[in-house]
Formats: sequence, structure tokens, C-alpha cells
Amino acid sequence: MTANWDDRDDDRERPSWREIDQRRDRPDRRREPAAPKLPKKQAERVRQLALRQAEALFQGKRGRPQYQKALKELEGAHGTKKFAGVAQKFCAEYGLPAEWGTLNLLLDHPEAAVVLEVLTAMRGQWPERSRVEQQGFGGRLRVLALTSRDQEVRRRAEELLAGLQ
Repeated sequence: MTANWDDRDDDRERPSWREIDQRRDRPDRRREPAAPKLPKKQAERVRQLALRQAEALFQGKRGRPQYQKALKELEGAHGTKKFAGVAQKFCAEYGLPAEWGTLNLLLDHPEAAVVLEVLTAMRGQWPERSRVEQQGFGGRLRVLALTSRDQEVRRRAEELLAGLQ
């Protein structure tokens, strides 16, 4: 005997479309509860810390605390007899810095080759600098062009000065 669709056991009541939609719209109670949220201030601190760590990771040696310590040591030695040794050690370990202020300090480096590299790096950054920084760089170039002991440094400073005007 084959069963007709009318002969089915329909003792249970079928839900209406409205009930089906309501069940679909209500939140599922079987889902796992969401992770507790941090307060906004704490969440922002955690985000900032993670961002700093990620930036430090991509910066390599320059993102480490030792770099910041060496940078402060270089700034502290500027204008003293120890500056030449500290600057040579800094450049040997970390290379030429990317920071404008540190590059500006290294214009006082005793080796002409380093000063020439610094001048090239600063000229590359010059367009993005503020007007005050640009004027300061121009002043440093004028001083180097007049007072540098190395002829190549004087010539390069004069070239850059002519190119900036």
C-alpha cells in the first residue's frame, strides 16, 4: 500500500510563516557567548601597544630600546669631545638614521664621507620638511660652505645651497 500525501501523520501542528521568521530573527541561544569586551580606554591602550610592537618589529634594530638609548647618548655627547667616538659607534651599529634631528647632529661628524652621506639624506627629505626646518638646513649649508675643513664638503654644501634656492 502506497501512502498518499494526504495520508501522512499530521498530528503535529505546523508553524506559520510568521513564527518561522520570528525564530530566524531571534538570537541563537546555542551560540557561544562573545568574549568580554574591554573598557574603551583599556582597549585603546592595548591597541596602541600592539601597534608600537608591530612598528618596532618592522623597523629592525631601530625599533629596539637600545637604538633609543644610543640616540640619547649621541644627543648627549653633541658638542663634547666624546661626540666623534659616539657618532662613529652609532653609525657603525645602526647606519645613517632617518630622523631629521639626528641627521642634523651628524653634520658635525668629523669624517667627511659621513657628512656627505648626511647631506644627501637631508636633501632627499628636504621637500617634506616644515619651512623652519628647511631654513635651518639652509643655514647649516651656508655654515658648512664657509667653515668646513674638507673641500668636498664645502663644494657639496654650495651645490645643495644653490639647488635649494
